[in-house]
Amino acid sequence: MQSSLSFRPLSAPLPDKVLLAFRKDAGWSNHDTSAARDAGQPGSLVRWVTVESGKKRVAIARLELAPPQFCFVSDLIVLRACRGRGVGEWFMQQIEHHCRDMGIPRVLLQPMADNRAFYEKLDFVADPLVAGFLKKEIRPLQRRMLPF
Repeated sequence: MQSSLSFRPLSAPLPDKVLLAFRKDAGWSNHDTSAARDAGQPGSLVRWVTVESGKKRVAIARLELAPPQFCFVSDLIVLRACRGRGVGEWFMQQIEHHCRDMGIPRVLLQPMADNRAFYEKLDFVADPLVAGFLKKEIRPLQRRMLPF
């Protein structure tokens, strides 16, 4: 399935109805969709990103960008029908590439108890400064200068 996936940062806010549909599919509460309206505003550091398979949106995530320090990932949801196929792992890799391209060296998130192992498998570790949060350093590999 990964070969048919495309990563897409959105330039406009994620529509409430899309966020509500994804949250419903994930079994999440639908009480607050105001975060979707934060993205796409001039000067906003909130960006929604999606994964599409063909013309179907199969995953979404909200990125709170704080360059050059970090990116906080929230509301990451893969449609139930697409889970277990590598979509989430591929999506996180694309988010990391996106952040690295923006010069952001660290990704932070606050996992739910049932998906903590997923993020740990992707090399996220406990953040010693904020209880319950995981972090991952994504700095580009630096060339080592070897003396000759």
